[in-house]
Amino acid sequence: MVKIAGVKFRNNWKIYDFDATGSDLSPGDSVIVDSERGLGLATVVLVKEMDQPPEVMQPVAGTEQQGEDSQDAEIEVDIEDALKEQPGPPPEKSKGIRKVLRRATEEDLKKDEENRGKEAKAFLLCRQLIAERELPMKLVRAEFSFDATRATFFFFAETRVDFRELVKELAHRLHMRIEMRQIGVRDVARLIGGFGPCGRELCCVSFLRNFEPVSIRMAKKQELVLNPAKISGVCGRLLCCLSYEYEMYDDIKKDMADIRGALEREKREQEERRLEEERREMERRLAEEKKREEERRREQQRREEERRQQKRSMQPAVRHEKQEAGPGQQRHEGVQAVLKPKKEGKKKKRRFWWKKKPKQGRPECDTPQQT
Repeated sequence: MVKIAGVKFRNNWKIYDFDATGSDLSPGDSVIVDSERGLGLATVVLVKEMDQPPEVMQPVAGTEQQGEDSQDAEIEVDIEDALKEQPGPPPEKSKGIRKVLRRATEEDLKKDEENRGKEAKAFLLCRQLIAERELPMKLVRAEFSFDATRATFFFFAETRVDFRELVKELAHRLHMRIEMRQIGVRDVARLIGGFGPCGRELCCVSFLRNFEPVSIRMAKKQELVLNPAKISGVCGRLLCCLSYEYEMYDDIKKDMADIRGALEREKREQEERRLEEERREMERRLAEEKKREEERRREQQRREEERRQQKRSMQPAVRHEKQEAGPGQQRHEGVQAVLKPKKEGKKKKRRFWWKKKPKQGRPECDTPQQT
């Protein structure tokens, strides 16, 4: 049975496993560990027991400070030692899990405080040298190893920076091994700290261990206002909290899409049923109209047939009366029958007394004179 202690280094949010067999440790204890970069001061986070130790040790503190996601364009930086004759052994390659050396003492904690004071001076020195050389880089933090044999400087830059002369000058002034590490904007916000738009401490400082990929699709899925000032954090990148509820919104959107599809299908079926009913109603009306038209046509034909039959029945009686009457009377009655409708339909023309024409054969009488 092997006891494994999960420890966390300063300014590093990852947990690394070390062999703590034979040590009585509990979470919160400060310990001295044998890391790939020499002695290091760490804090125990958890203690567990395993049947077999891990074959390969996890990365040590400082080797994975870049927690940028796929959106961050990381630039690999070559680490160059200024002088080969600098003191301190070179880093050894790990062949297995390393061990916890001992519990940290008061002297170890005091030495760590002294290292932090040296870090502040080294930070000011490096920033001064950067300003003198006008290098396009922003220094973020300086860290010393526990044994003060290595100094690591974290900086931010948009492009590659030629810092070879800077490394040589720092190695000459500090007399230790120098490492320059370029980090992204999200790591800058994590190292510096601050408060987000919500008013709380940054998530990357308080509890986030790794940076998860965040895309604009998450903001669109949550129907947020696509305003960079509203959906960006202090680092200038998309807010990490956009990924917290993305899965829930994605599931809800899928359910809503299914519900919306079912509603659309139901609506489409109702529309088809309505159109089918309208078509049937139109066919029924057309059939009724056609039937009524056929009845009217038959009624009209029946009336015309009756009218023709009535005319046929009246013609023999008129001929019989004409045969009984004399030729002169028949001619006179025929003329009257022909002329009578015309006289009844003809309008009598009105004539006035002054327009009357004098009758012929009648002499005009003189008006008698008054005596």
